[in-house]
Amino acid sequence: MDKIPQIKLYGSNTCHKTHYYQRLLDETGLSYEFLDVVANEDHGEELRNLYENRKLNFPTITIGQKKLRNPFKEDIDKWLNKLITSRLNIEHDKERMQFTLHINGELAKVTYSIKEEKMYLNHSEVPYNLRGQGIGKILVEKTFEQLNKEDYKAIAVCPYIRIVAQRSEK
Repeated sequence: MDKIPQIKLYGSNTCHKTHYYQRLLDETGLSYEFLDVVANEDHGEELRNLYENRKLNFPTITIGQKKLRNPFKEDIDKWLNKLITSRLNIEHDKERMQFTLHINGELAKVTYSIKEEKMYLNHSEVPYNLRGQGIGKILVEKTFEQLNKEDYKAIAVCPYIRIVAQRSEK
């Protein structure tokens, strides 16, 4: 499972935009630390150290090492999904015979076929710009979780799916 990066919101209790970001972060269900940079000099100094110009640029949200200055909601979701892949939900599209993960407008998928009442996992695919981030592993693991929920027995045909399944069994 993901190690959840530390999330901080630098802002002020008197700032309406700060309150907006507090509501957005509350909706995620993730824990975060609110740092009032006006009321607390240490928090203000911590924020100043994030910027070369040393200004109190708030609201600012940090997710691990990623810094977002006054971001759009979509940008927050994008970075949370990228850094905390456990937030992603797998969908079983029985009509297209595939399991899919929607990640920031991209689609990762595992395709299958059914023969003699057995499901054969034939192929896994992660969009090129998402490769190398562990998305393929998450995709396969979430596929197997969904298979267990739906009480399917599956056979891994794709070599990558087979390797991930074997490593997960250990």
